[in-house]
Amino acid sequence: MKDESPKKKLCACGGKRKGCQEGSGGATGDGLDRATEYHRIIESFEVLSVPRDIQVLVREALDSKKWDWFSDCDGCTCVSEMYWPTIYFPPCLRHDFDWQTGQGGWTANARFYRIQRAYRMSAVHAGVRFIGVTAAWYAWFKWWR
Repeated sequence: MKDESPKKKLCACGGKRKGCQEGSGGATGDGLDRATEYHRIIESFEVLSVPRDIQVLVREALDSKKWDWFSDCDGCTCVSEMYWPTIYFPPCLRHDFDWQTGQGGWTANARFYRIQRAYRMSAVHAGVRFIGVTAAWYAWFKWWR
C-alpha cells in the first residue's frame, strides 16, 4: 500500500503542476522554476497544517526585497532537505534568509528549530540539527563573519 502521509504529499495540487510530484526535484538545475517552488512552499502550509505564525516567518523570507530567495538560498548546509524534493525546504530557506540579511545568530537558530518542528520533524532530529547550526555559529561564524 502506498504511503499517503502528509510528509509524502508535498503539494496540495496532488502533483498536477509540473515539478510538484514527489521526488521530481533536486537543485535548481533540475528544471524547476521560481513559480513552481513558490507554489510548493505555499501549498505546504495547508498540507502540513503549518501554524499561522510559522507561515508568516516563511512568507517574510519569500516576499522580502532584501534577497532573492530562488537564487540566494543554498538549502540545508551539510544536511539533507529531509522529505522535501528540492533545496527550498522552508526551515532552511528561512534560516538562510536570516543569515544572509544580517539576522543570524541565536535567535535565527532557535527559529530554525521551531520551523522544523512545524514541518513535522521530530524533536530529536530538529534538536540535533539545531545543535549543529548553533555549534557552527559559536565555532566559526560568530568570530569570523
